[in-house]
Amino acid sequence: MKARFSLKDICRKIVDGSHNPPAGVSHSQYLMISSKNVGDDNISFDEPRYLSEPDFEVENRRTHIEPDDLLLTIVGTVGRIAIVPQETPNFCLQRSVSVLKPKSDIVYPSYLMYQIQSMRKSFEQEAHGVAQKGIYLKQVEQLPVYIPSMTEQIHVASTFKKISNLICLRKQQLAKLDELAKARFAEMFGDPVQNNKKWPLVPLKDIAEIRIGPFGTILHKEDYIECGHALVNPSHIVDGKICIDPKLTISDEKYGELASYALQVGDIVLGRRGQMGRCAVVYEDGLLCGTGSMTIRPNGKMLPYFLQNILSNPTYRRIIEDKAVGVTMMNLNVPIVSELSVPLLPLKLQEDFIGFLGKVDKSKLTIQQSLDKLEVLKKALMQEYFGGKNF
Repeated sequence: MKARFSLKDICRKIVDGSHNPPAGVSHSQYLMISSKNVGDDNISFDEPRYLSEPDFEVENRRTHIEPDDLLLTIVGTVGRIAIVPQETPNFCLQRSVSVLKPKSDIVYPSYLMYQIQSMRKSFEQEAHGVAQKGIYLKQVEQLPVYIPSMTEQIHVASTFKKISNLICLRKQQLAKLDELAKARFAEMFGDPVQNNKKWPLVPLKDIAEIRIGPFGTILHKEDYIECGHALVNPSHIVDGKICIDPKLTISDEKYGELASYALQVGDIVLGRRGQMGRCAVVYEDGLLCGTGSMTIRPNGKMLPYFLQNILSNPTYRRIIEDKAVGVTMMNLNVPIVSELSVPLLPLKLQEDFIGFLGKVDKSKLTIQQSLDKLEVLKKALMQEYFGGKNF
């Protein structure tokens, strides 16, 4: 039997972080974090704001974070929640994060964390705002939660903890494989900008044809349909892969009119504005270069996936960003990209590296499939435990 409560009934305190964060200092042991530091089951301290001791003491009075408190994101990507572990540095919060202090005699903190995770869609639906979505603290306080016996809470939390640990492990394995690929590239070819291995340099125009995507005036809102030929804008390039939006597509007829902007398998599509330097190799026919992108079509002297690895290298991306021009919005054009220098390496070495990448990708696929199954299992169990008739 589950008893129904509002969140404020089972928490000693619910409060958000600082509405007027103090100025930071260059470095200290006192940290202030925001919603970007809070993930599901995870709190990171990457790029925090460092505070002076007096400022921290003032801010800490508001939240006074302790082990087993829950941190919930309420601005930006709302609804992410993590539990404060036993050993953490001294930290306080910005406005984008709230702290929940569960009453330990009523609710097991980990159980409450997983139940709130299951409410993600509700948070997204309730969020308000235009530039940045958020939820009010009163909305958080009124959230309905259902609490079984403490024995059942601990059992449910333990089940989810095991699955969450496996999900975390799979993600770490994927990250390690990405690091391995980058390390192998550096070992074989060195830094593509410093060119410490003294490879011959050539302008990009010597090894590829470069075209800009269509201007926005060619495509209009009424041209877009669902499940047609997908556009590839910079936002559709994620972690070196093309992730199409089935709602941002055009008809066969419109695609025929814009045939000169069609992407071919083996092309590289490069973001030319916004987050410049995003790039990916085209893996299928029927896609169209978007208005914020460029097409780089290798001529055989450089293998597409090898060139993509050069262009997406962090040091090379900084070069690309530095060469961008514009006033209201920085962007790249064909002359700028054409003159970018790239190291020209023997095809045999390129092929060896691509072969190595193939083995890495095979391992990543196996791990990703395992990760997908675990995430599906977690969602199914959340539906079973938290999404029944009482919800």
